[in-house]
This record gives sequence, structure tokens and C-alpha cells, in this order.
Amino acid sequence: HSVPVRAVTIEEGFWSKRRKTNVERSIPTMRVELEDHGRMDNFRRLVGKSSSPQKGPFYSDSDIYKWTESVGWTLQSGDRPELRTVTDSMIREVVAVQEPSGYLNTYFQDAHVPERMLPHSQEVGHELYNLGHMLQGAIAYYRATGDATLMDAGMRFVDNFLMPNYGPGPNQKPIISGHPEIEMSLIELYRTTGKRQYLDLAGYILHGDERASIEPRAIVYMFCGIPFTSRTKLEGHAVRAMYACCGATDYYLETGDPAYWKTLNVLWEDLSRRQMYVTGGVGARSQGEAFGQPYELPNSQAYGESCAAIGNMMWNWRMLAASGEARFTDVIERALYNGINSGMSLDGTTYCYRNPLAFDPATFDNFRGADTIRNPWYDTTCCPPNLERTFGSLPGYFYSTSKEGLYVHLY
Repeated sequence: HSVPVRAVTIEEGFWSKRRKTNVERSIPTMRVELEDHGRMDNFRRLVGKSSSPQKGPFYSDSDIYKWTESVGWTLQSGDRPELRTVTDSMIREVVAVQEPSGYLNTYFQDAHVPERMLPHSQEVGHELYNLGHMLQGAIAYYRATGDATLMDAGMRFVDNFLMPNYGPGPNQKPIISGHPEIEMSLIELYRTTGKRQYLDLAGYILHGDERASIEPRAIVYMFCGIPFTSRTKLEGHAVRAMYACCGATDYYLETGDPAYWKTLNVLWEDLSRRQMYVTGGVGARSQGEAFGQPYELPNSQAYGESCAAIGNMMWNWRMLAASGEARFTDVIERALYNGINSGMSLDGTTYCYRNPLAFDPATFDNFRGADTIRNPWYDTTCCPPNLERTFGSLPGYFYSTSKEGLYVHLY
């Protein structure tokens, strides 16, 4: 069983410095970046408080939700009134744009309404991915503060819009996660509320909706759309695969389904023997941000996205919870101290999207319009707030308990 973040104090040492920088520099400066790049104006525009056009990719709402989750974890380690005041205000602006139906996604609430939850949009539009991060951010914030404002909005989205319209029923439409994330967030919502329907919906999504017509290459790339238990290797988009494995392990933890445990161990063997860098980084190819062939782990061309290393740690944490086996702790430690820690500068204001194992500035490929390997902002800025929520939640990774006693995972 995990130990709550608030129960663990990280005293003077390696991680205390990183966590202090995270809360004093990274989280505040990232909020400014989010504001400067219009992420909150996307919400304000819908209620007439901003004249700015939609900015950022269609998954940009998730940046706000991951940042909120980083605050939620941070507040579980101690009260920070100014940070909470700012976050409370942002949450009020977010929930103000929720439609009566429960739907909430700034990209699909204006000119793109006709595209909402269409089959193709489900594959590539990240609607459920955004909802998943909304739920995770909301739950972390609720556990820190007792404020259920954002969590209630997330539940309205699921209860009033998603479940009545999408799922296994004869009058429901097919559902595809597209970018796995919704699975583990629904299960965390089940753990928080006790409502079994959230767990069941996660299981249905993990199984894949047989009515959905998905191209084979999309099934590979998205790492969803077919029964999770039919998977035999890691392939496709690395972050999607890691998040799918997280959701599947959560599902096993709640159901004990042996088919899931068998598949998870097959995939873990593939990860640890053939698909993981010495740093704990995963995803060798920049094309598709994807896994390569077995043992395809080049140094200078390594992609090693920060989010993928975080997903690797998150998955192994769940495998550890299911088994108590130290082989999973070893991967957590390797990924955390290397493939994740490299993702944020020492001053906490610049970030790696990719983490190559060799780097020559003279031949750098101007990745995503950036001139250097670490940058304060990416238009796809999934990695910075993901790193911030990871450092915020870090106290929860050090210990576990069981009927035998106390487990110490990181020394």
C-alpha cells in the first residue's frame, strides 16, 4: 500500500533541493508561461473575458490540468496560501466554461463543436486524454485541500456527457481512448468515490470497443483499440504505451484479473530486456515518438521523451504495488535519477522534451523549433508540468506498507 505524500518529509539532501526549486521556481514560472501562451485565455474567451483566439494545439487544456496536479501534490506536503489562492482562481475560470451537458474542452467548444467525439477525433483529438488529466489534477487538488470544485466538474463530464452517450449499450456510440490516460484516471476516480461504474468504463476502454473501425497502424501507434490482454510487445507511441500499461495495472490492482497480470509481465520483460535505455528512458525514435525494434537504442538520436520516462516510473510503481518485487523498484530508481531528472534544468526554468544520451549542438536538428536541448517552453508543453507533478508527488514513492511491515524503495 502506498504511503500518502503528506506522511513523508524529505529532509536536507539531493531531492529536497530539487523539490524546493520545483515549488519556488518551476511551478510559478510555468504558470506565467501558460498565461503568456494563452492557455488560460482559451477558457476566458468562451465566457467573454478574452478576445484572444484559440492558442496552442487541441490538447492544450491538459497543460493547465497537469500544472494544477503539480500544485495539488505540492500542497499535500504543506500549505502555501499564495499558490492555493492563484490555483483556486484558475479552477473557477476553468469550470465556468463547462456546458450544461457536462462537456468541457476549450478546443471543441467553439468552431470545432461538429468534430466533438467523432471517431477520428477520438483517435487523434485527445478529448479523453484532456479529461483524464482534468480528473487526475482534480483528485490531487481535492486530496490536498478538500476542495472538490474541479473534481465535481470532472464527474459531471463523465456522468452527464460521457457515460450516457459512449460505451457498450445499444444506444451508445463506440469509445476509443486515442491517447491512453483516461483509463488510470477513471480508476483513480473510482478509488476516490467508490462508484464502480468508473472502474467498469475503464475496463471497457482497455478491452477495446469492437464496433470501432481502427486502422491496424493506428492500433499500433495509439496502443489502444484492441484488448489490452492481446498485446505481446511494446510498440508505437511510447507515452501512450506507458500510460496504457499504467491503466491496465490499475485495473489489475482493483480486479485481480489474471489475464492482465500475465500480459503486464510479458510487456515488462520486453521493456526491461529490449526497449529501455540505461537511463530508464524509453522511446528510441523521434518519428512517432515511438519504440523502435528490439535493442534499437541509439545514443545521439535517442528520443527518450521526458513524459515517457515519467510513464515508465508510474507504471513500475504500480507493478511494485501489485507484487512488492524489487525489480520494479530498480526501474523506478533508474528512471527517476536519470531519464526524468535530466528533464529539468538545475534552476528549474528550462526543460528537455527529448533526452538524448549524446548531444552535439553543431548537428542538433532544431527540434520543434528550439535552438537548444532545454527550453522554457514548447508549443507541445506536456513535459514541463509533467516533471513538476512528478517532483511534487515524489514523497509518495519512497515507502510502502504491507502486513509484513515497511518497504523502503529509495535510499
